[in-house]
Amino acid sequence: MAPLVQAIHLEFSHNLPGDIFVYKGNVDPDWTVGAVPNGGYVLSLILEAAVKHQSPKAHPDPIHVTAHFLRSAATSTFEVHIHILKAGRGFTNLTANLVQNGEVKVMTHMVFGVLASPSDPTTPTLTVEPPSPYARRIPLYTHPSKCSPDRPEWRFGYSKYIQTAHCPVHVKNAEIPREGMEWGLYLTLTDPSEQWTTSAIPFATDTFRALHQVVPSHKDVRRVRYDILIKLLYTSSSSFLTFVDTSWAPTMVMTIEFKFPIPKPSSPDHSPRTVAVYSSGRFINDPQARHDTYIEIWTAPSNIGEGSEQGDWREKQRCLAVSTQMALLVPMEVNKRRGEKAQAGSKL
Repeated sequence: MAPLVQAIHLEFSHNLPGDIFVYKGNVDPDWTVGAVPNGGYVLSLILEAAVKHQSPKAHPDPIHVTAHFLRSAATSTFEVHIHILKAGRGFTNLTANLVQNGEVKVMTHMVFGVLASPSDPTTPTLTVEPPSPYARRIPLYTHPSKCSPDRPEWRFGYSKYIQTAHCPVHVKNAEIPREGMEWGLYLTLTDPSEQWTTSAIPFATDTFRALHQVVPSHKDVRRVRYDILIKLLYTSSSSFLTFVDTSWAPTMVMTIEFKFPIPKPSSPDHSPRTVAVYSSGRFINDPQARHDTYIEIWTAPSNIGEGSEQGDWREKQRCLAVSTQMALLVPMEVNKRRGEKAQAGSKL
């Protein structure tokens, strides 16, 4: 039971035939949604193993990650099996799979390279960033010092380790029906000793507001049984129901592309413990309310409720990663059953 970066810990164990490198660790029981480990946290564990493996090599930085979540992980020991597919001049391709009790729970394909721009000033650069008029700015419009912290989510075992605050501009915009959804929030690691790392970014990409959470919900949603909710779900555009307290949104596929390096903790323009999370969703489809989400992770100028706004603060923020997800929407009872099944399997 530990804060995020401490909970993302594992060590090299041994080699297996076929040039497979095995790392071992423990899934922290605090980092769960209901009875199941948070998918972004689980991917952070896998990425940490790959980062450790690549750190002494020519391509130390993750560039792209594709993850398929096959089974729910258990809060127990695990292994990450790494196999190098190709080590080229510019990139290294590898697979990294999380294994528990002989079963592959999550399989990933990763591309590693060098994330930082060349230090040689004579080298031509094609990076587009502010002040270029073509560069994208952080899509949150309120400084974190002016945002109010949200109340903790009862389903999140890790609530004490994080703090979130929604951007008031996005909250206001969501009151008006429109095509799809856009949302923005700040995410702070509450432990003063913590700071965001590359391996922790997958957790951030799995902490967002999705379309089904933003569409206006029925005032009695907490008292309605799930099967009745399903029948009422599409009765009319005005009565579209969300299942904030009665549902679970398990991730099936997640991709992450890393953009800019994380700034140094000493940076005066960025907080080492806070990131900004922008998300947008466009579709929800039966069966299982399958839905898509696009996410951007940005630096933030301060922690939530701290610091002061500077006139050009948005110009100085950089996008750390972009991500996509395909997820489902199922009853929390499914979460409980999968968690119990995963735990039972880990004890065999």
